Amino acid sequence: ANVSLLLFCLSAISPTKMEQTVQNVISTLKRKTPNQNENGTLLFRDYGRYDEAQLKLGTKRNRRISENYYVKNDGTHCYYFSLEDLRRLFVTVGGLEELECRYIRRTYVNRGDEKGERRRCWVQARFRMPSLPRPVNRGVNLVIPIE
Repeated sequence: ANVSLLLFCLSAISPTKMEQTVQNVISTLKRKTPNQNENGTLLFRDYGRYDEAQLKLGTKRNRRISENYYVKNDGTHCYYFSLEDLRRLFVTVGGLEELECRYIRRTYVNRGDEKGERRRCWVQARFRMPSLPRPVNRGVNLVIPIE
């Protein structure tokens, strides 16, 4: 694909399965060829660390499954990402180039609600397939002798 889009998808997947899921998505991206001008791009948006929903889930009993991974009231699961999580998954493990990686923070005011404000936090990122194949870091440290 020229573009793959992950909108609020990866957060519903168990952290133990995220790396494999990311590899599957990356495998859909195209590399630059003589007939194609650009490498494939991945667009990502999902829940950000310390979103108000995460903070509320953290105060409820038996909602936390693991670090930053919770079960919501409707039974669905939700992971809250940091920018470092995205860089590790898509750049370090996936071998993509980072084009953009940032938090988006918004405060919403509901005039009909006594609680008033809702503070939301999302992560947004763009990654691209590199022009030349990059080695994928699998935790192996290579030592190259200098002569």
